[in-house]
Amino acid sequence: MLTTLKRRIAELGPHFDPQVLEQTFALYRPLLPQPPDNLTVQLDVPYARDERQRLDLYAPANAAKLPVLLYVPGGGFVGGDKRSDDGFYANIGHDFARRGFLVLVMNYRLAPRHPWPAGGEDVGTAVAWAREHAAAFGGDPDRIAIFGQSAGATHVLTWLFDPSLKGDKPVSAAILASGTYRVAGDRIPPNILAYFGSDASLYDERSPITHVDRTGVSLLLTVSEFDPPHLASPTFELAAKLTNANGRPPRFQWLAGHNHVSNVLSVGTADDMAANIVADFLKETL
Repeated sequence: MLTTLKRRIAELGPHFDPQVLEQTFALYRPLLPQPPDNLTVQLDVPYARDERQRLDLYAPANAAKLPVLLYVPGGGFVGGDKRSDDGFYANIGHDFARRGFLVLVMNYRLAPRHPWPAGGEDVGTAVAWAREHAAAFGGDPDRIAIFGQSAGATHVLTWLFDPSLKGDKPVSAAILASGTYRVAGDRIPPNILAYFGSDASLYDERSPITHVDRTGVSLLLTVSEFDPPHLASPTFELAAKLTNANGRPPRFQWLAGHNHVSNVLSVGTADDMAANIVADFLKETL
């Protein structure tokens, strides 16, 4: 079955659009297992006042002092959701709770109603909520990691480095998967314009990669084999920037056989390579 799955992903090729998204969802829906019985699940927990500022919480039964994983989903800055009826992204909560984490899967405010830097602000607000409340749910507030994918990775990097988002960054580790880290060019897609605005003179300042500097946060950067070039190349630029800032390269993983979303849709399925890489990194760093 996995051989057929990987062949189909390869046939979709290095592209990403709504059709590729839906076809990839369709490939992984049948592979999702039933949710484990021995988990504590709380849905739509508010971390701030807006209706989008909610998170879903997943923990093993009788959890105590567990490392905390905050997952920030993608959605092109104008869409996306932490939980859909077909099991995504609850699959991340179920799987990583089973692996011994307190998992928080968050939503954030969306463009165009909430443009830059709303997503980065919401990441910081959710982290602050986790610092204050994780212990009550069996988590260790001193061991927090963030996992951002696509637009979610952009928001995580913005929160980590943009000087407009001041304050402590009380996390131990971050996984950044195929984010948009620089806004540039003459043909900016509408969803990018909706979030970053139409004033090109502000793009360099609003691009999170501009502000990357030396950091003590352990980082894992990933790209997928079938990421399209415009979604893969920013991660290589980010790796170079971090290498120069820290004097050593960050952890970097090329995910064979995956496309822009299959790396996270596959979590909890028999296609567990990408999930295992993230879990191993977290266990080493938290």
